[in-house]
Amino acid sequence: MTTTVTETGPFERLVTFRLTDDQITAGKAATARKLSQDMKLKGFRPGKAPLPVIEAAVGPARLRSEVIDDLVPPALSEILNDEELRPAVTPQLEALNDVDGGVEVEIKVTLWPEIDLPNYRDREVEVTSPVVTPEELDTQVERMLEQFATVEEANRPAASGDFVSLDVKATKDGDPVEGANAADLLYEVGSGLFVEGIDELLEGAVPGTVLNFEAPLPVGFGDRAGEQVGFEVIVNEVKERILPELDDAWVDENTEFETVEELKAELAERLAEAKLQSVSRQYAERALSTLVAQVDIQLPEGLVRSEMDDHLHRFVHRLEESELTLDDYFQASGIDQELFLDDLRQQAEMSIRNQLVLEAVAKDAEIDVTPEDVSAVIQNAAARSGDPVAYLQAFRQSGRELAVAGDILRNRALDAILSAANPVDEDGNPIDLKMNVTEVEAEIVEAEIVEAEPVGDIPSGEVPIGEVVATAAEEEE
Repeated sequence: MTTTVTETGPFERLVTFRLTDDQITAGKAATARKLSQDMKLKGFRPGKAPLPVIEAAVGPARLRSEVIDDLVPPALSEILNDEELRPAVTPQLEALNDVDGGVEVEIKVTLWPEIDLPNYRDREVEVTSPVVTPEELDTQVERMLEQFATVEEANRPAASGDFVSLDVKATKDGDPVEGANAADLLYEVGSGLFVEGIDELLEGAVPGTVLNFEAPLPVGFGDRAGEQVGFEVIVNEVKERILPELDDAWVDENTEFETVEELKAELAERLAEAKLQSVSRQYAERALSTLVAQVDIQLPEGLVRSEMDDHLHRFVHRLEESELTLDDYFQASGIDQELFLDDLRQQAEMSIRNQLVLEAVAKDAEIDVTPEDVSAVIQNAAARSGDPVAYLQAFRQSGRELAVAGDILRNRALDAILSAANPVDEDGNPIDLKMNVTEVEAEIVEAEIVEAEPVGDIPSGEVPIGEVVATAAEEEE
């Protein structure tokens, strides 16, 4: 077989080879038998019709085309083995040309990139200090008190954090906008959950203030969302949030603790635990991202597009589980298709670069994954499922053993990266995070689209503006 391999990019090859007329003729019998399995030919059982009958039934051109389709994969596989080429994605047929004595085949092969691994040992990775500051504790206490707050009328101009009672009207070209009127709507100034630009106008407003301005309709107005309309907003009342006084008596009456000191000690402990977990995740992310940032490599387009397809498939699957479509997502998020695809590409490239670094570390650290390792992970997952037997059967049919082995390998590589580096705070002081890698591995290894992910049903049509504010406030909480 005459074969040429041409470099068309840093990690792309164009494989060209010929199939002779003799090879095509010799392959007709096997292809005819395969075709006859799904054919009903008078006088012959499926798969038993002779070659001339099959060729007459499907036509010489189709039979020849089918033969070539059957001969290309094994021929390419042999070439890839001989040339020691490792495709990263399914090779793509570029051209199929008739030539004297046969057919010439051109196939683009995208290779898995190889990188020069940066030094990942004895590095310092800067993270936020996990020490709880007095200001953070005070904020936590205030958030707790806000749950018991009351609202009272304020004899002063409105400020951020106050509540105002509003009458709202919206018009377009002098006509009222249906569903955009509300009376005595209670709104928190500065929350950003209402009409664009209104928070700035409300600060300093007093009862009786009339605001006239133009702004786009909020997302909840379906197809009309973003449409520029005129608003008239009347401030009826300004109310301020009154927090209860924090003393031992209040603590004893409203919490499981008896004193302010006991309450603050418990809040400080919980905050420290949450902050330690947050900083641990930050360390895992930065320990990997700082390595990836040192890898300067042009990724092959075929590999990027394949990864984009995988990300898109998972994203659409999540939408379908919520009975939504991509169009619903674009409408609700306000993101257009071009921006979505740009973000999809960035996420795909990030995922590939992460994988390249993790697998290079695994090779350098001589990390292995045994069949027993894979079996243990699958068995544990089955045990956590409602039906272990059904889970194992479905898993075996999915053929995902290699994918699980890859996940284990990359997670162990991430563990090696974290163990070889040293977390420090902003001043360079060492930090003991006592981090559990399994808590962070999913966020680091898999990079997916996260912005504006839909929750529940997306409103359609015209929704009363008061409901838009209420819905937005509930989602914010």
